[in-house]
Amino acid sequence: MRFKIHTSASAAGTAPRARWQSALRRHLAALLLMKIAVLALLWALFFSAAHRTPVDGAAVSRHLLPAQEASHD
Repeated sequence: MRFKIHTSASAAGTAPRARWQSALRRHLAALLLMKIAVLALLWALFFSAAHRTPVDGAAVSRHLLPAQEASHD
């Protein structure tokens, strides 16, 4: 039966790896949070009530059905 002997060299090799992995996790989490914030901001700006134009039913029907009005004249 073989036993793995833990030495200070193997323990020293895992510390830098854990450091860059945790740094990578932090950077990825920060990027995801920034992306979500930007998407939420864009959604709020695009769908805000201030940018909506009022809809007039008669004007819409004049623009969508010009051929029918021409045939009635």
